[in-house]
Amino acid sequence: MPVRVSVVDDYSVVIAGVTAFLAPYSDRIEIVSRQRGTSGATEVDVALYDSFASPLGSSTRLEALLQDPTIGSVAIYSFASDPVAIRDSLDAGARGFLSKSLDAADLVSGIEQIAAGHQVTATGSDADSADQSMRPDRWPAKQAGLSPREAEMIALIVQGLSNDQIAEWCYLSPNTVKTYIRSAYRKMGVTTRAQAVTWGIRSGLKPDLRS
Repeated sequence: MPVRVSVVDDYSVVIAGVTAFLAPYSDRIEIVSRQRGTSGATEVDVALYDSFASPLGSSTRLEALLQDPTIGSVAIYSFASDPVAIRDSLDAGARGFLSKSLDAADLVSGIEQIAAGHQVTATGSDADSADQSMRPDRWPAKQAGLSPREAEMIALIVQGLSNDQIAEWCYLSPNTVKTYIRSAYRKMGVTTRAQAVTWGIRSGLKPDLRS
């Protein structure tokens, strides 16, 4: 029987990308759509929490998933490879931490192990440098030329976070955050944070599934 999986993210395009990435393994993984905030949610074996523009480690979002009686286990699916991010997420109650650099076969294997009750950490190679063809290929503002990480930085700016808050959420150094933002600004053709917010909202970087 396939493992029942719900992909959790605030951006429908990200959910669609992960769903398409796992589609070739439909004999092993069944993607279950769950609308947040509704009663009578369908039970799933694993909630795959995609951390795009969402906090890692202990957070109210993770806590809500962990307390949901219709979810068997929670797995973090993330760009991050920082050991502290992994440790904090597992200590907070996540059953697994799966890197976005994993190919689909390894991601499916990790999900299956988590559903079976094992704690899994699969970081693969550096998610920022791995071959994009190995990963889900849909994210907000991709059509404008932003990389997944650049898009994430602008999405967090749209949400009102400061550079220091972004660094804390993503387990990145402030200088790394600034580098991603500068690169994104050049591609976007903006120079100020206010312009970046306006551009980001127009380009689909405002969360569209958040309750």
